[in-house]
Amino acid sequence: MGKKLFYSAQGARTGDVIPKYIDGKYQLFYLKGWKNPREEGVVHGWHRMESTDLVHMSEEVPIHVQGGTGDLIFHDGKWHLFACIFPDGKQFVTHYVSRDGSLDHWDYLEEDTFGPDGNIYQGPDWRDPRIVYREELQEYWMFLAARANDTHSQTGCVGLCVSKDLKHWEYREPVYYPRRFNGACECPDVFRMGDWYYLVFSGYTNLFGNYYIKCRAGESEWQIPDNHRLDARAFYAAKTAGNEKERYLFGWNPTKEENLFGFWPDEMKAQDYRTWDWGGEMVIHQLVQLPDGDLGLTLPKGKRELFRTPITNCFIPVTDGWKEQDGGFAAVKTAEQQMMLMQQLPERYRISVELKVQGAQQAGVILHVKKEMKEGYYLYVEPKRNRLVMRSWIRMSEEGGKTFPYDVELETPVRHAEDSRYHLEIIAEGNIGTAYVNEEAALSFRMYDLEDGNLGLFSFGKAIFESVTMSTERKENEE
Repeated sequence: MGKKLFYSAQGARTGDVIPKYIDGKYQLFYLKGWKNPREEGVVHGWHRMESTDLVHMSEEVPIHVQGGTGDLIFHDGKWHLFACIFPDGKQFVTHYVSRDGSLDHWDYLEEDTFGPDGNIYQGPDWRDPRIVYREELQEYWMFLAARANDTHSQTGCVGLCVSKDLKHWEYREPVYYPRRFNGACECPDVFRMGDWYYLVFSGYTNLFGNYYIKCRAGESEWQIPDNHRLDARAFYAAKTAGNEKERYLFGWNPTKEENLFGFWPDEMKAQDYRTWDWGGEMVIHQLVQLPDGDLGLTLPKGKRELFRTPITNCFIPVTDGWKEQDGGFAAVKTAEQQMMLMQQLPERYRISVELKVQGAQQAGVILHVKKEMKEGYYLYVEPKRNRLVMRSWIRMSEEGGKTFPYDVELETPVRHAEDSRYHLEIIAEGNIGTAYVNEEAALSFRMYDLEDGNLGLFSFGKAIFESVTMSTERKENEE
């Protein structure tokens, strides 16, 4: 099937990914959201593809498992698959067994279907099972998106059921019940890296996005990291897979193509102004464990290595305040915004910039900008607010500036850099992209309305831009 930075099949959106690392390959099961579900040739249900490098993907195989997110585990010489269904407004966990030992042919064990107990857990939320074998206990633990049975409304939790045989399940108290969400903690995932255990889940009430908590091995109390979100609004349903050397986080960047919630502004025709859909393109981050046990996100090496063809830089100062310095450029004015125009952006690209902030309120890059610097997509760090921000062209227009209802479109926290250095790395393909800072924070985003244009640099205050590079994909005949 070839390679794509952000995977989606033709005519469909990538929904929740169920990644597994099996026998040296990443098996990527996912929920396929067809754009025209009644079209001839559509096959509903889970689909599977495989990859060794998470860049080149195999052809998809429909596996005819119906329902929502789940998990797979090998037991007693057979593969078992758990999913979830939603009949008549209710939710149940379902159980399948491989018919022939493969990952593609499954028999549904209808008698094993079960829902919430009505005692520890209330309905209807009961979905997204994740199975872990606890060898020291000789038990299978099933983590679920659930709702605790309580007297208030913020009952979203990660539920727990335990089994010896994958057929008979005992309900246990929630693994994590923060009393913070009016909906279930979706797509739970549990894994260990080094001396820490991690629980990842997604929330669609309060803030929409992915969260994680951590617990040191040998201890029992969860800790909330300084930045307990993974990416931001344009990344969802995150789950992980990996081996002893590496671990990756898989989710989706939603499109803005359907008015699913009837919330589009009638007069503002810009697609960037629209609400987010369910599903889009697959996004893969590499997980990095920081010294204090917190998790960071960085660009996977395989994707970085795609960009081996450098594009020659062209620096055109648009405003005063720029000074060439040690092969880079310094923005030297304290209380003004300084802007620089660079070369045109290709369809697919990687940008890398080393920022040395010297008091600037904001400093970063502008995508799809033209010489008048009127419109563009701004990606920048705000060191004094410890965050990475994306601001679109909508905010630059009179109509958008007056009508956009929030101060920030997309943001994610970043740690304060003691040396005031921030490495900003961006990859983009068409209207979708991801920005990374210091192998710590990631921010997925969309760019629909501005297709042409150049790269720009800007700083509101003093900053130094070093090692500015743009590269594109290596041609097939290049070694």
